[in-house]
Formats: sequence, structure tokens, C-alpha cells
Amino acid sequence: MADIKDIISEYDKGEIVSTLLNSGYRTTGIIRVRFERRSGKDPLSAARNAFQKLNMRNTPELNGILFYISVYDQKLAVLGDDGINAKVGQQFWDTLRDAVTAKFREKQFAIGLIGGINMAAEKLAQFYPDEKIDLKEDPESLTFEE
Repeated sequence: MADIKDIISEYDKGEIVSTLLNSGYRTTGIIRVRFERRSGKDPLSAARNAFQKLNMRNTPELNGILFYISVYDQKLAVLGDDGINAKVGQQFWDTLRDAVTAKFREKQFAIGLIGGINMAAEKLAQFYPDEKIDLKEDPESLTFEE
């Protein structure tokens, strides 16, 4: 099977990182995407581990969101921290997951992720707007399991 970094093209990676960067201008929350080879039986548990590894619990308002993709298992988990979870409820997460996986089933991985990131950023901006204009580059916004 192809290398994990080959699941999306370099162009698509750039588009995803650009979308992540643009989302950071509107909110104090953080959104990250993590690709791993395998999640095991429970992708949500693997997403929680990745959430911890990426230090996403360090936001003052507990408003981080992780899109976790297990490439070989073909699984997606979207995990929000406690602050954003308290604001949006389970229906939002289900809608977001369904929208992204619908595009994944059509083999439109980048389009699915970009749409999901934008949905998440819109909610974060609604509840956690960022009034400052600052460049918040995040070197861990898009990561791949080594």
C-alpha cells in the first residue's frame, strides 16, 4: 500500500493547511488534522491519544478540534475539547462527521476535510471569536504519523 503521506497530493496538503491557517484568524480555538496508519478497533480512543500528543488540551478555553484519519482502517474521528463540546452538542459532531465522510466515500478527501474544517471554524468563531489580527502559524496543524 502507498505511503501514508500519499493519501492526498502536495497541492491538497497546501489547500488544507491554508484552510487551517485561515480558520485560525477567526477564532481563538485551534483545529488540527492528524493522519495515522491505523487506529485499531477504536478510532475515537486513538484520536484522544493524538489529541494529547499534540498538546491540544493547552488552550485556555478548551476549544481545540481534531480531525483524526486512520488511513488503512479507513476511519474518521472528529474530537472536540470540553469547552466546544459544551457549546455545540452531539448533533453538530454527527452532522460534521457525516458531511466529511460523504466526501471521503466519493474519494474527495481534501474537499471533505476542507468542508469539515470550515464547518468547525464557523462554530469556533461563533463561540470563540478572535478580535485580534495576528498570524498564527501552527506547525502541527497537519501531521502525519512517522
